[in-house]
Amino acid sequence: MEIKLDPSKEQHLLVGKEVLELLGKEINQLVKPEDKIIEIGSGTGILTEKLINKAKKLLCFEIDKKFERELSKFKEFSNIKIIYEDCLKYDWRGYNKIIASIPYSLSGPVIEKAIWDNIKELLLIVGEKFKSKLLSRDNKIGIIANLFFRIKQIQKIEKENFTPIPSVDSFLIKLERKKKLEKTDRIFGNMLLRNGKIKNSLIYALVSEGKTKKQAKEIISKFNIFQISLEKKVSRITGKLIERIKNEIEKLS
Repeated sequence: MEIKLDPSKEQHLLVGKEVLELLGKEINQLVKPEDKIIEIGSGTGILTEKLINKAKKLLCFEIDKKFERELSKFKEFSNIKIIYEDCLKYDWRGYNKIIASIPYSLSGPVIEKAIWDNIKELLLIVGEKFKSKLLSRDNKIGIIANLFFRIKQIQKIEKENFTPIPSVDSFLIKLERKKKLEKTDRIFGNMLLRNGKIKNSLIYALVSEGKTKKQAKEIISKFNIFQISLEKKVSRITGKLIERIKNEIEKLS
């Protein structure tokens, strides 16, 4: 039975033979027998087939149940679990790597959750626009990602390698978690990862570094920044304000 894909839901299957061979090589290098892997957007199981015999444990997320019949071919394997729900609603702790060709709109949230849940490495196919944001340091997700990971662009994947053909090219990228962060980077990173107001997120980040809540508030009150700016939500932070806050945090060291 032919599966109809919906481009409006960012459903694009990778079909390019050379790209699939490249992914196979990257997976062979990345995945070790002791690894516990998360795959996001399993689709028809093209990448699942490359992972199932290599990982100790494989957790697959596919939000569209129309792929259930295709993925049922893996039910004989004892090391796999397939969940047909939103991957962001689940706890990823205990898994160490993510391999995925994910919907472009999920790219940022996946990387942020990977930081929170202590994922060590990610091999992702992302859209061209998001790749540019990720390698830049003038936006929130680019700054967060570069704080916590070493990022490597492996190869451009032209849009003709997908069906249906998307509107933009993609890129295969690898993110490897840094083993240790400097104190100022930890504070800044923890602030950016929080929801709610910037001020409250800064208080949380400073408390996480051993300050009392009172001390954290006093430190923030001395920042050379209009306090009204700190009442904004973290999700609406601008590149300019990010730079100013980082400069103030660096003065603490």
